Amino acid sequence: GHIQQAPKHPPKKMFWGSFGTNGTGRLISVEGMMNSDKYKALLETHLLPTMRRDFADGDGIFQQDLAPFHTSRKMRTFFEESGLEVLDWPGNSPDINPIENLWAIVKRRLQKEDCPTMTKLISAVIRARYHDEELAKNCSTLVESMPNRVQMLVKAKGGHISY
Repeated sequence: GHIQQAPKHPPKKMFWGSFGTNGTGRLISVEGMMNSDKYKALLETHLLPTMRRDFADGDGIFQQDLAPFHTSRKMRTFFEESGLEVLDWPGNSPDINPIENLWAIVKRRLQKEDCPTMTKLISAVIRARYHDEELAKNCSTLVESMPNRVQMLVKAKGGHISY
């Protein structure tokens, strides 16, 4: 019989990514653990230029979860000074965050790939994020689902929703 070996400890990598109605945006490889300083530098370098380009009239709203480094005093000051509007977000609510859906799709794509090394893993993530037409189409659907997600959350009084 054919024995397929899987690495005992497959490589893991942290990425920061964005997307909007037009498809996936920046994908940034994060070294080590994220903190407020890294996050601020990442947003200054990658998010702000994209938001200013795509929302020149200033009507873009940035969504993030409530990770401690997202909500630190340093980040609140940064958002205020940059003029970047951040969507008010309930506490523990990954079920309504569309980026979680997008990452789930990417992870399903990666299950079909052989990624025993960090280089192969990064290449597979890039292929899925930037060259998968179905993923790009899903971005618009995920953004457009936000009003419904919020309505469901209000109806559930902040409780879990199935999205």
